[in-house]
Amino acid sequence: MPITSPPEPPATIEQPGKPSGAPIVDMRDVFERKTPQTEEDRARTQAFINGKIEMIRRDPYMTDAQKAQAIADLQAPLGKPGSAR
Repeated sequence: MPITSPPEPPATIEQPGKPSGAPIVDMRDVFERKTPQTEEDRARTQAFINGKIEMIRRDPYMTDAQKAQAIADLQAPLGKPGSAR
């Protein structure tokens, strides 16, 4: 198999933008759910959480106490962002 030469590097390398100085605004209300969750939404959410719980149960690096706390956190009802569960 012949070895081909690598592609040419890009002519310019993109640099990160400079901070704009614009204020940071909390936009959570704008993107808040407009319709109630459906049964399918709840089922998918629960399946996702169950998968995370199974990952925690199989983690060889966590202690039993850490696993119990992590699982309890996942099973607790979710509150609003910034509030305690």
